[in-house]
Amino acid sequence: MLFAEFFTWWYSRGFVELLSKLAQLISGIWRKFSVPILLRTMFEPWKRIVEGAGGSIQDKAQALVDNTISRFVGFSIRIIAIITAIVLVVLVSALGLILIVAWPLAPLLIPLSVIVGLAS
Repeated sequence: MLFAEFFTWWYSRGFVELLSKLAQLISGIWRKFSVPILLRTMFEPWKRIVEGAGGSIQDKAQALVDNTISRFVGFSIRIIAIITAIVLVVLVSALGLILIVAWPLAPLLIPLSVIVGLAS
């Protein structure tokens, strides 16, 4: 009776739960890295550090250089975070695909390991 319940759960609700957990994990990675926000703010200054332009041409030029550097730093940090998120999503998806393929086969390993153990 217990084995029948296990196999019923394993091949029905358990598999659905596995798919749900994988989807939650991938979605969680995407949200934790805030990829949509990073894409939307890609060219904004880093930590909103912006220099105000003074009255002289030298002050305006210095503010332009400072703001350009701040935007470059912001872009660099954001692109690294986006690439990291994409790499993590791809890795989790690949491992999830392996798990999805292995899930139906896993209960078969129990009798197989008993047979191999008895044969040796």
